Amino acid sequence: MGDKAIREWIDHHLESKDTSDLWDLTAAILTELSNRDSVQYRIRADGPTVAARMKQLDKDLKDGLEPAYYPEWDETNVHDSEGC
Repeated sequence: MGDKAIREWIDHHLESKDTSDLWDLTAAILTELSNRDSVQYRIRADGPTVAARMKQLDKDLKDGLEPAYYPEWDETNVHDSEGC
């Protein structure tokens, strides 16, 4: 797949993928780059963004809204990009 084909795929398909698919794609890309570069790449959320997300989840729960739940993120099936 050339640069043009990859960019076309991104332009036409990326928005339709769910969050789980995007994390799987991210993990696959980082794993491939890690293997090629012999470097361990990591994704990390910083403190302020995690705090903001937790605050929004708390507000949603207090407002009676159900926050998005991704069953693949439960403790029995954790995906850790740290190993990529």
